[in-house]
Amino acid sequence: MKRRWIVTGVVAWAVVVAGFALYSYSNDPPTAREQTTIADALPTVDGALGRIYAALDPAASVGVLGGYRRTEASCRVTSAREGTRFDRDLIVYVAPGSEGAVLDRVKAGLPTSFKANVGHNADASFFTADAGNFVAVRGSATEPGVLRFSADTGCRVQDAAVTEATPQSEAANRAPVQGVLDTLGKPATQWRTHRLTCPAGGALWTVEAVTSGDGAAARATVPAASVVLDKPKLYAYRSGTAGVALRPEGDSLVVSSTAGC
Repeated sequence: MKRRWIVTGVVAWAVVVAGFALYSYSNDPPTAREQTTIADALPTVDGALGRIYAALDPAASVGVLGGYRRTEASCRVTSAREGTRFDRDLIVYVAPGSEGAVLDRVKAGLPTSFKANVGHNADASFFTADAGNFVAVRGSATEPGVLRFSADTGCRVQDAAVTEATPQSEAANRAPVQGVLDTLGKPATQWRTHRLTCPAGGALWTVEAVTSGDGAAARATVPAASVVLDKPKLYAYRSGTAGVALRPEGDSLVVSSTAGC
C-alpha cells in the first residue's frame, strides 16, 4: 500500500511538472533566438522599419521599402537544427551631407527599448538598434544622399512560406508612379508592390514600375522646392504625401512611390 502511494505521488508530481513545462512553453517569451522561427521574426522586422520610416522628416526624405530577402539559404540554428535567414531594407533618399543628422533623428524617434546608437566619424555615420525578438537593425550611408536601413531575422527555423501582404487598393497607390510614366510616354514592363503594417496602425507601402528611359522628361516637371535628391542616376522628390524616386536598375528605369505610417 505504501509503495502504491509513493508511485501515485511520483506520477502526480510528474504530471504537475509536465503541466508547468507546457504552460511555460506556451506563455513564456523565448529566451534564445533558436526557440523562434522566421515567421515569428517577420512582424518585428516590419515593425522596426515602420518605426524608422515614421521617425523621418517627411518633407526632407523619400523612402523605398524593399521585400523580404533570403540572405542565407542554409545556416545552423543549433548543431542539430538547420535554419535560414532573411532581412528587409528601407532605402531613404536625403540631401547629401545630412545623413548623420537623419540617423540622429531616427534614433531620437525610436522607443528607448530599441537601445538605438549612432556613431559618427570622419568618414561616415552608422546606426544600430535592437528591435527585440532577436532582430538586429543596422543603418548607414551607402553613398552621399542614400541611407540603407536593414532589419535582420538572424538564423532561424523556417516553418512557413515567406510572403508579403499587398495593399487593399494597389491601383490607387500607383497614381504618382503612373503620372511619371504618362510624362515619359512609356508603359510599365513590370509592377512591384511592397507593404508592411505600421506599429501605430495603417500601412506603409511602396509601389514600383519598371520601364525604359532615363527619366529626364519627368525631372523637368518637378518643382525645385519638392526635390530631395538630384544626382545623375538618382532623383527623389515629394509629391503630396508620397515620396517618389527614379533610379536605374540594369538597363531599365525604376519609378517608385512610397507613403504611409
